[in-house]
Amino acid sequence: MLTRLLTIVADVFEIFGQTKLAERCWRKIALVRPDAENLTTAGFICFKNGNSENAEQFFLKALNRCPTYYQALFNLGFLRQNENLHSDAIGFFSQAIAVNEKCDVAYYGRAQSLLQKGLLDKAIVDLKQTIEIQPFAPHAYYKLAHTYAKINNLEKSKQIIQRLLTFEPQVGNQLKKELKLET
Repeated sequence: MLTRLLTIVADVFEIFGQTKLAERCWRKIALVRPDAENLTTAGFICFKNGNSENAEQFFLKALNRCPTYYQALFNLGFLRQNENLHSDAIGFFSQAIAVNEKCDVAYYGRAQSLLQKGLLDKAIVDLKQTIEIQPFAPHAYYKLAHTYAKINNLEKSKQIIQRLLTFEPQVGNQLKKELKLET
């Protein structure tokens, strides 16, 4: 009952942008009911508030409770990515994918770190997988079009823009301008 009430209060705080107060609630929830979901949510709120050290502790505790909790794994990936530790991030995203091959955010996160490491071909594979899982994910199309442009495959960039224009015309037009392409 207490955790249910605290969850509602935390959600209300978050809705109104009071993430520090939401963090306090989630810390209490994680203390009272320390399951993988609550620990990961507490970690996410800490991360959102710039408290990476506590976020990491919560994510690791979640994995101690449930080593296959892919949400904690991909959140650790984003945490490492935020710290520019892209090799570590790739490892966590890969573990999340091994647990749940339909985890689009893990493919996208891994692609971001692969791009930072200059591994464009591997990033392209992950961006395509993100799109396959989440076909209306404009962020993946956006990154994919830019990546193809980096390797001078402008025809592929144009194809992506054409597809994007069918459901996210604003993003498609932005890409056309950024890449200086006519489709």
